[in-house]
Amino acid sequence: MRLALKALRLATVLIAPAALFAGENADAPAPLPKTVAVAAFKNGLAFVLRQGEIPFTAGTARLSSIPTATLGTLWLAPVSPEAKIDEIVAYRYNTLTQHPIRSIGEILRANAGKTVTITYQMKDYTGEVVGLKTNPPDSTPTASVAPTDARYVQPHEDYLLLRTDKRLMAFPLGGISMANLPDDAILHESIDQQSQALRLKLKGGSSKEKLSMGYLEHGLGWTPSYLVSLTDETNAQITMQAVVTDDAEDLQNAQLFFVVGVPNFAYANTLSPMSLQQSLVDFMKDAERDEDRKKSLGFLSNAIAGQAAMYDRAEAASPISLVNGVTEMASSPEEDLFLYSRSDVTLAKGERASYNVFSGSVGYEHLYNWEVEDQPRVDAFGNVINPNQNPQDANSADSIWHSIRLKNSTKFPWTSAPALVVSGDKPVSQDTLAYTQKGANSTLRVTVATDIRASHEEREVARQPEVNHRRGYNYDLVTVEGKLKVKNFKAKDVHLAIAKTLRGKTESQSDLGKTVQLGEGVESDNPKSRLSWEITLAPGQEQVVTYRYRIWVRA
Repeated sequence: MRLALKALRLATVLIAPAALFAGENADAPAPLPKTVAVAAFKNGLAFVLRQGEIPFTAGTARLSSIPTATLGTLWLAPVSPEAKIDEIVAYRYNTLTQHPIRSIGEILRANAGKTVTITYQMKDYTGEVVGLKTNPPDSTPTASVAPTDARYVQPHEDYLLLRTDKRLMAFPLGGISMANLPDDAILHESIDQQSQALRLKLKGGSSKEKLSMGYLEHGLGWTPSYLVSLTDETNAQITMQAVVTDDAEDLQNAQLFFVVGVPNFAYANTLSPMSLQQSLVDFMKDAERDEDRKKSLGFLSNAIAGQAAMYDRAEAASPISLVNGVTEMASSPEEDLFLYSRSDVTLAKGERASYNVFSGSVGYEHLYNWEVEDQPRVDAFGNVINPNQNPQDANSADSIWHSIRLKNSTKFPWTSAPALVVSGDKPVSQDTLAYTQKGANSTLRVTVATDIRASHEEREVARQPEVNHRRGYNYDLVTVEGKLKVKNFKAKDVHLAIAKTLRGKTESQSDLGKTVQLGEGVESDNPKSRLSWEITLAPGQEQVVTYRYRIWVRA
């Protein structure tokens, strides 16, 4: 039988599980119960629930593997109220397993003493396999070397030692194209392998008990994203998608929950001692570190950043939809968390999957925002911060952002996630849609409005020198006037919201501006204030907004 035929048998062996070659073993641990439900969080954590019947012998059962559970989250319990778990032991044991031999050289080595026929450079040689020999550098095999060819011979490669007609010959393995092996040829090797298992002791149970197992582990999470399709000037279609990354569990017809909210798992970075993954010293160090960082996962869970693309919104030539036929997922609140759920999920470890969660029509409006952020001239106590700064050039970032304000009229809260905005078949922008409760509004940045020009300047218009003396210093009272100039180059009206933060006491504002004194620095000489205006600009209109405020400056 030639190696080409043997290869078919070898391929069959390779795809068979190793347990098939271990032989029947009455004491072999049972497999873990089937995964029936998984609650996945956005930070890569998942709570796994398994359930199934486990055989017990004299009140004892063994489970074939141990989940990599985090500290304090591995729990097992019988479903029957008459049965009680008395003891759970994590242990290691050795098994002798049969593994397929994966190379022709190892197969020939394993069959030393057997008679084989090999084909070397289109010529057959029959003999007894003596073994394999590695030719070290700058050495010559002691046995006769078969005729060679530069296409096959590589320096320092393995040689097959074959005894033919009382002659020992060495054949480079790379030149052997085929082999005829006996029917009793050895194709597998025995390997002593260490495994892990759980041993359970049960009180009051039967020979078969249904067990529930739950644990928290890393490696299975989900990433949300949104598609916001602008259908007209006031309506949009918002669709939520969930991408599941599964590096932890094989799921077969399982219930999958997508959790929205801020999870608080204080010891998520510490493995349970029952996982047998660390020594006692390492476990204590991990637990101590987790005490200091236990809040970090909660902050990261919803901090998914998006990037804004600098495109202006364009009208579609023809209606195109990317979200036809979206089926809405079941959902429910759970304390301060919200869960979307999908049943009958089958996903192998290492696979990824994408699911549409919901799609709904919502209203929106266009907004233009100008956040005036100039450099502060004095601190809260009147100390000059940058005396060489030119007030007229204080702010070089006079950017006005075009945004859309979406009304969450769907049945679901919106979690923080990247949001892609499209208009028909044209991409508009991508940014982060913030967490938005049902019934609330959320502002999503679209792009910098290049068709609206803005500039601002501040000038000192009055100064009363040394009119106050505090903490051993003299102070001047300075009056500053600011001007905010905007011009609309668009062919339509725009609604513009302007906001400016400053230190000092506001004296006046034009155009029905409003001032709110902020809590920061209320006890200081120069408290912080926020000024705001809302104006509407017609096409081609230019408008100047003014304000005055007073600040104390140390003389």
